[in-house]
Amino acid sequence: MRTRFKNIAVFLCVLYITSVNASFATTISDKWNKLHSLLDDTLVSLDEQRKLPDSTWIPLKKNKKTVQKKIDSLIDEAISILNISDLSETKSKITESLEAIKEYQSTISQLQTEKMMAPKDVEDWKLWKKDEKDFEEMIESYEKKIVKKENEIEGLKIDFQEKIRKIGIDLDSDQVDMLVYSVTGDDDVKIISVFNNVKIITNKLKELSVTSNENIESARRYYGMHTVLLKVLLHLQESYNNKVEDEYLPKLDKISRDNKKLTQETKRLLKDSDKQYRSLYKSNLEAQELTEKTISFYKKHLIKNAKRMTKSRKKSEKEYRIAENTYNTVSTAYSLITLMRNTDKFFNSLSDLQIPDLLKFENNEMKEEFKKLSAEINAN
Repeated sequence: MRTRFKNIAVFLCVLYITSVNASFATTISDKWNKLHSLLDDTLVSLDEQRKLPDSTWIPLKKNKKTVQKKIDSLIDEAISILNISDLSETKSKITESLEAIKEYQSTISQLQTEKMMAPKDVEDWKLWKKDEKDFEEMIESYEKKIVKKENEIEGLKIDFQEKIRKIGIDLDSDQVDMLVYSVTGDDDVKIISVFNNVKIITNKLKELSVTSNENIESARRYYGMHTVLLKVLLHLQESYNNKVEDEYLPKLDKISRDNKKLTQETKRLLKDSDKQYRSLYKSNLEAQELTEKTISFYKKHLIKNAKRMTKSRKKSEKEYRIAENTYNTVSTAYSLITLMRNTDKFFNSLSDLQIPDLLKFENNEMKEEFKKLSAEINAN
């Protein structure tokens, strides 16, 4: 029979008065009712799934696979709430500004094309027509907008650097750029935010499990919530690696193949070119070689972090399996309280693995090429 958290009011009070992480209390506490409901529904579904067959020939009858779809959907919703943090908010603003710059640049490109065919001057009474000056003014206005957005991004990056330092991650400006411009940047920030919020909620559940004394049902419920939160981390870690392996790396490989073909063509053309064109071909070749070098750098970055996430996931999986097994079999509140008290060791061992390895750019040219590659991967 489904039961609700009996001490939800106590839990809310603990969230509001916590001084461990003020930003957590102000950004996620008002979402706790929704989050609690999602975690509770997930726990009920996991209980239900455990008793169901792997498959069935009877139409519309539930089995483990059909219930898993519901569990995945509930976990995705929970992640969207657990991702609420000052850090994620700042990263979202940076992403929005980068998207705006891309739109402005596209508009400028269109205006420059239209300007090529525009008349030098237009009679004042022809209000519906535009001349070269009109297009130049419009282009200038969008260039100013780009500069404004770029300045906003610089300010947001400083803010981001300060906020991430508050949760124990010290990054220099190059590493902030790596996190901001990498295609995994949003996923990295999401994992950091979710991990920190899961850690805080688990600490509160631990406190409540202790106050439940010998009430086995309450203690079991609190521990069940902790188990679901571990399931959330597992889901997030698996999604991260799936994106890297199935989406980002294949796209980089395609870009690399295209670039190598272009490099071969450029070398062939350079060999047969007239003297007046050789400097241009050499310049193109240098740009293509930089692209290939940056692709290699980018792949190294993605593969290293995927391995890091795999190591993190293995630790989470071990913790989840013991938590799930204990939740399903425990008979005393004391056993649950003891296990909850040991969760700090797990979170401490996992903390460093949630932070991505951030490689340093060799030079500004590589940084710019890295940004271009990120934009290309996102565009494909």
